[in-house]
Formats: sequence, C-alpha cells, structure tokens
Amino acid sequence: MTWWQTVPTFASAALIYFLPGLTILAAAGVRRLNLAALAAPVSTSVAACAAVVAPYLHLPYTPLVYFAISAVLAIGTFAVRWWWTHKRNGDGALAENGRLDANDLGRWTAILAVPLGVTLAAALIARRFITGFGSPENFSQTFDNVYHLNAVYHIAQTQNGSSLTLGNLTAASSYFYPAGMHDMMALLQMLTGNPVPVVINVGTIVIGALVWPLGCMFLISRLVGYRPVALMAAAVLSAGFSAFPYLLIGFGVLYPNNAAIALLPVLLGLAVEMLGMSRTAASSFLPPVLAFCATLPGMVLTHPSAMVALLGFLVPVVLGRLVRTLLELRNGKTSKRVAIVWAAASAAYLAAVAVAWTVLRPGLGAAPWTPFQSNARAIGEILGSAPMGTTTAWVLAVLTVIGLYVIARTLRRTWWILGMYLVGALFYMVVSSWPPGTFRTMLTGVWYNDSFRLAALLPVVTLPIAVFGAEWLVWRLRALLEYLATLTPEQARSLPSSMAGLARLRLPAPARVVSVWVVIALLGVAAQGGTLSQVQQRLQSIFAVSKTSDLVDEDELKVLQQVDGKVPQGGVVVGNPLTGASLVYALAGRQALAPHIFGERTEMEQLLLDHWDEAAYNKDVCPAIRKLNAYWALDFGTKTVIPTEDPFPGLADLAAGTAPDIEVLATSNKARLVRTTACD
Repeated sequence: MTWWQTVPTFASAALIYFLPGLTILAAAGVRRLNLAALAAPVSTSVAACAAVVAPYLHLPYTPLVYFAISAVLAIGTFAVRWWWTHKRNGDGALAENGRLDANDLGRWTAILAVPLGVTLAAALIARRFITGFGSPENFSQTFDNVYHLNAVYHIAQTQNGSSLTLGNLTAASSYFYPAGMHDMMALLQMLTGNPVPVVINVGTIVIGALVWPLGCMFLISRLVGYRPVALMAAAVLSAGFSAFPYLLIGFGVLYPNNAAIALLPVLLGLAVEMLGMSRTAASSFLPPVLAFCATLPGMVLTHPSAMVALLGFLVPVVLGRLVRTLLELRNGKTSKRVAIVWAAASAAYLAAVAVAWTVLRPGLGAAPWTPFQSNARAIGEILGSAPMGTTTAWVLAVLTVIGLYVIARTLRRTWWILGMYLVGALFYMVVSSWPPGTFRTMLTGVWYNDSFRLAALLPVVTLPIAVFGAEWLVWRLRALLEYLATLTPEQARSLPSSMAGLARLRLPAPARVVSVWVVIALLGVAAQGGTLSQVQQRLQSIFAVSKTSDLVDEDELKVLQQVDGKVPQGGVVVGNPLTGASLVYALAGRQALAPHIFGERTEMEQLLLDHWDEAAYNKDVCPAIRKLNAYWALDFGTKTVIPTEDPFPGLADLAAGTAPDIEVLATSNKARLVRTTACD
C-alpha cells in the first residue's frame, strides 16, 4: 500500500476526529478558531464516553452508533442554546468566539492566520511522520505495541470499547484501562476496513498534524489574545519540537500518552480562561466551564496522566489568580468576600493536587526508570528544547531565550506563564537527573519515573515562551522595515550597505505584511533541522520491518500473512507475546491465547502457556486444547522484544525442535506456524 492509497483513510479519520465535535460545538454557537480547536477533544470525549455507556444500553460500539449519539448530543445542545437565548435575550453561544485582531496587519492576515498556520504545521509534521513510518503498513517494533495493535483490533471485533473492561484483552483480566485513543482508532478501522497498522499510522498523523497545532493555537489565544502573529507562530513552532509529537511514537510506543498530550493545550487554555487569567476575558464564567466539561472526559479516558500534568501546570495559574484578587482587594476593585473565596479555593486546590500526587503515584517497584544525567545538562536540554540527549533545537532555543527576556520585561503580568514553564522544567530535571528516592518518585512517579513521558510534556509549556520570542522578533523586523521606508535617499546612503539596500527597496505596506508571513514561515522551516532529523531516523529504525526487527521480522511477518488460510475462524493460536507471536490477533485476524504480555489468565490458558508443547505425553494438555480450540502455535524462536526471563515456557520444546506430534503448516526460514496432532 502507498500513502496515496491512504487518502480515503485520512478523510475518514477527519470525520471520526472532527465531525462530531464540529457538529456539537456549532450547535452551541462556537465559531472560528475555537470551533476548530475544540472539535477533536469533544469528539474524543463523545467516543470514549459512548464506549463506556454503550454496553449498558445494549448497543454495539460502531461508527453508526458513534455518529448517532453525536447527532443526538448536537440536537440536544442546539435545544439548550435556543432555550438559553430566549431566556437571556442575549448571545446564545456557549463558548467564547474572539475575532483575530486586524488592526496591525490588516484584514487578510486576521482571516488567513489560522488556516495558513495550521496548513504549514500539518505539512511539516505529516511529512516527518510519513518519512519516518516508511510504508503505511509498517508498525512500531516495540514492547508496548503488542498491546496497542491488539487492543484496537479487539475493540473493532467485539464492538465493545469500554475503558471499564478493556483491561488486558481477556475475560480474566477485564478491568479499567483508558481506551480513548484505542476507541478512536477502532472506529476508524471499522469505518475503513484497513489493516490495524495503517489505521494507527494515519490516526497518529492526524493527531500530530492537526489536533496538536490547533490546540497550541487555542492555548496561545488564551495567553496572549487573538493576535495573528502569535497564532501563526504557535502553529509553525508546534512542528519544531522533537519531544512532541514525535518522541513518544519513537519510544514505548506510547500511543495513549501521545494522544492525551495532544489534547492537553486545549484543556490548559480552557482552565486559564475559567480562572479569569486569559488575555481576553470571557463574557461569563459559563462558556469555558461548559467547554472544559465537554473536553475533560476525552483526555482522562485517553490517559489520566495528562490530567495530573494539567493539575501541576495550573498551580502557578491558580496562585496568579489569587495574587490578582488580593491586588484588586488592595486597590478597592473587589470585595473582601471575593478575596476570601479565592483564597479558600486556592488552598483547596493545592490540597487536592497534593492528595492526587500522593494517591496516584505508584510504588518504587512500578517506576523502574533511573536518572541518566546531571542537573546542569538537564537544564541545558530544557532551554535548548533538546530533551533525552537530542541535538539542540537552535531556533527554538533562541526564541525561548528571547521569550524569557520578554517575560522578564512584563513579569508582573506574565509571571504565572513563566511558572507553568518552570513546573514542566522541574518535572523533567528531577526525573532525569535527581537521585532515586522518595521525593523523585513522589513528584514524577505518576509517569513511572520515566524521563521520556515527562520530556514529551515540555513543548506544552515551552511553546508559549517561544511564541513570545517569535512575536518580539517579528515586530522588531516590521518596525525596522517601516523605519527604513520613511528614510529619504540622503538618509539611506548614510546607513550600512545591507540596510541601505533594504531602504532603497521601500517596501509598500502590503509587502511589509507579507514579509511578516514569510519570516514566520521561515522560522517554522528553520526549526525542522538538527534534532528533528534524529527523531525521524529513530522512527525509521523502529518502524521498519527487516530481517533483524525486534518484534516481528520479515520471516515472521510472512508466516503471519499465511495464518488466515491455515487456521480456521474461531481457532486460537498459542504464541509467546514477547516474540511478537501474539500479533496474530491484529495482523492475521485469529485469536491469540495471550493477546498481551501481561494479564490474568484462566487456569486452562495458563496451562497451555506453560505446557502446550507437551500435548503428546501430558494428559492435562489435550482437554485444554480441545476446550479452547487452541491446536495451533507460532514458533518465532527465543528472541524477545526486550531481554527478560521467559514467562511462557509452554513453547520451549517447540522452539528447540524437540516437541513431538507437530505438523508444520507454514514456514519462512526459522519462523513457523504449526499444529499439534497429538489431540486429534
């Protein structure tokens, strides 16, 4: 399959990720940037919540049900808006809809800022992913992908995507697992019928190339206002970070974390607006609260750790709101009662954050990652937007330093934005360079003390600083061009030769506006070098299917491609999930006895995982094989995706070639599909 052949899949993904949210939000009166940016988070909430509710309504989880529920919600939202409008005799919008400022750069800049910014960002990010993935059918050769590929296929096959029961994909391990990302991908698989790897690759590109830049623009609109230069800069610079949206796809692979972080900027922007700290104040408390409630479930059910990050990033914002209220009290602009309410609310919030950090963090045994660098190096990586030892992103580094200068000049008004940046920096510095112990685990254990997961959060809070820097740089350039345009020929001759040349050009006003667009675009393109090349090479290495692939190599894939012709529908295939054999479920459409590396097993399942190759002489094995219809097994040798003691000894004799009564059904070099004849 070529990427051109995935165009219909991309179109279907756009429907899945955006159409329900667009419909519901439009019914609420949401327009412009807010409509586009909030659409995917709302759609994710609908998908994840519908998946939880559908079993109780005795409904299958399918695209038809998903779109039907979305239509019902849109109709209900429109009815509420109509009632609200007639009751209040005012604006019926249930969210703010600020217009972009057209005073400085003109009407066309205000009109084109969002579409131009998103288009450039989407092109840059999509190109990076497409090049990194290679073929649409390639898949990540990493440990976690055994679960993620099988989970998407499991939801599509069972038409049940409830986060309450997804667990580890077996009846014995049916418990909570955040399924929001898998639900969306499964809907796309059911809608298109494409192979699971194709669906996940396309969905990942849509999340990174559209959902993430739109969310970044929304966050910046809350921090600096609806300024075209800032919004365009936010979009193009969002494509310049190696830590997101690429890092977690090249490690793990952590698809749910990646999808949740893509939604985080919208939730952070809405929370800032809810707290009254946005640059453009909301008309009332209600619109951002409703929008926050509509988007929060999707992020939490995609991955709860993003909610914990949100709680942490909001600490400076809450303190900033308290400080502002106290200053207003001192200046007689608010009442003592309001100040007491905000003080109590701030104290309660900080207490809730402390409780969440204490309750949600796992023990040291569940957080095995250790620090790997010094504090000084960690600080340098933070400033250089180069976490996890990547090459310094020089464009972002320079813009970040300029942005810090801008914040220092406006500290009384923007210190809490700096505070969010410092919270993210603290997380990464502690996890990557702090000695192991109670404090480190208390602060970063929610993310399993994993530096990769916390590195991926840095762009969310670094981007606003870089945008401040980009906006300052662009306005200095524009001021220079306007100054040169006013000079007389005699004054221009006294300038240095390079400046004199610019002065002689005497750019007209429209050209000076276009020059601003060009500079922003050049910043985005320039940010693509260095560190992103490293990330792309990492993607290319782990997504390639080769003779030495860690999870499923070329020979094993050839055998998997023959399974559907050798194993009947309803047949169960035994395989060691650490060798990639369990991907027979997602890649060949046959049930794997162990669809995930972890999980509770029934007594019969565990018996076969321990003794399947003993069927010829162990009297307990054949009854289990007949009961589970597990006559087939995949022999992918002893190489595992990570070095570990083998917890699945039931195929050891098969791998050694000493298991009796074995019929070989398909083979490619050492990879084999076999069937036991001992139980016939």
